[in-house]
Order: sequence, then structure tokens, then C-alpha cells
Amino acid sequence: MAALIGTPAVLVTAAAAWAAGRTQSRGAYHGPVDAVRRTAQREAYADLYRSARRFIDAFENAEEALDRVPRNEPDDLPSDVRELVSEMHEAQDALERAADMVRLEGPESLARIADRIWDSAAGLGGQRLGARWGRTAPLFTATIATPEQNVARNKAMTEFTAAHRGLLPAARAYLNGGPPGRRG
Repeated sequence: MAALIGTPAVLVTAAAAWAAGRTQSRGAYHGPVDAVRRTAQREAYADLYRSARRFIDAFENAEEALDRVPRNEPDDLPSDVRELVSEMHEAQDALERAADMVRLEGPESLARIADRIWDSAAGLGGQRLGARWGRTAPLFTATIATPEQNVARNKAMTEFTAAHRGLLPAARAYLNGGPPGRRG
């Protein structure tokens, strides 16, 4: 009779030990995988932040240089202005790749920030037109000619700045303790 009473206790103890061992083995497996993933995410977020800073600096330099060029000669830009516009487009391309990586790595809240940064950057420097400088380099419409263009530029700049400012706190909160908003 004592053996029959003791058997369920042994089974419960064995099941608890099995569950604890399974949990521990999952942690041993997922720990290194999670560490590698966190590193990839950290690098993606940092690259987006740096790429956004590089883009906005290049955009402002190109915008300022284009403001000095007479508006009636857009196809005959000085070489230094063409170079600044080209640098801005290179920075924009790097920003697009960085935003894509954050979209891939996630989480969704940080992917939305990457979308906001990219969309506003495209609003600032993305209007690539078919102007030809030896048929190789695109032009963008940085010269504000209408009130509507000014409103659109200012809206894109405000959105870019807000999204860029929000990136690091959201990334830090996610990497240091879970989804943004839950901690930090």
C-alpha cells in the first residue's frame, strides 16, 4: 500500500525534473542564438542612426549649395554642387539599406521608426528627376519654388527629426529589456 501512495509522488517529482531539464536545455540552446541576434539588431539600429545623420548632413549641404545656383540653369550646375548632390544620393542609398535591415531585424515598433525615417528622407531628397549632367547624375528638387513645396519640405524635415530622435531611446529600451514602452 505504501508503494502505491509513493508512486504518484515519484511520478510528479520526475515530471517536474524533466520539465526543469527541458527548460534549462532550451536556455542553453537559445542563449547564444539570442546573443547573436541582439548583436545583429544593435548593429542594424546603430547603422540606421549613423546613416540618417550622414544623410541629413549631406542633404543640408546639397540644399544650401543649390540655393546659391541661379534657378534658370539647373542643367548646368557647377561641379562642386553636382558632387554635393551625388554625396546626398549616396547617403540616401545607404540610409535605405540601413532602414531595410532594421525592418528585417525588427521588432515592429522599430521597423515603423525605420519607415518614418526613410519616408521622410525620401520626401527630402528622393525626388530624383531626369536632369542630365552628362546623362549620369540625377537631380533632386531642393529649391523651394512654391508655398506647397516649402510646407512639404518642412513637414518631411520635422518628421525625419522626430523619428531620428526616437530611434535610440526605442532601440535602447528594446535591447535592454524588451519592447519599447514596457521599460525605460
